[in-house]
Amino acid sequence: MSSPRAVRLRSRSEDDFDVLFRIADDLATWEERSAASPAPLTGEAFRSRLAQSDADDSGKDVSFVIDVDGAAVGSVSLFDFDELARHAEVGIALVPEARGNGIGTAAISQIVEFAFVRCNLRRVHLQVIESNLGAIRAYEKAGFVVEGRLRQHAWVRGKYEDIVVMGILRSAWDFSARDKGGLPRD
Repeated sequence: MSSPRAVRLRSRSEDDFDVLFRIADDLATWEERSAASPAPLTGEAFRSRLAQSDADDSGKDVSFVIDVDGAAVGSVSLFDFDELARHAEVGIALVPEARGNGIGTAAISQIVEFAFVRCNLRRVHLQVIESNLGAIRAYEKAGFVVEGRLRQHAWVRGKYEDIVVMGILRSAWDFSARDKGGLPRD
């Protein structure tokens, strides 16, 4: 039996550029990550986008690199914060070889803990296309529940798909399980 892999969230470094660009330029998963029309992305344009994000001093978005055993395998972010209602949306993207083995679930659990403990949020939500069953399972394992659906809301690889809206409430989060990666209450 193999030992569990160490999944942690950390800030981005210059060494992460190639992995993050590979994810951003992946046309096969474009619709899972963006509402914009798929288009080729140059390294220069992506670097400019990262620089613009770094220069944004509003401090509203929080983004981490997902690190597994010392190597970047993706990113996870909190964005669209509502300061009054105390909620934000979460997004995650992984390289293909990191999908399907618990890394996404671990990273989502960690960002939810960060949202509740460090940002004092009371709700975290996300949107996922209905055909991304692996992601939906990972979100459910992390404690998210289906809250609704936007019917035929996304144009994905030549057909319309529903967007599944999922969320987790702070009241459903088990703070006593923080040291175990944060677990949803039953």
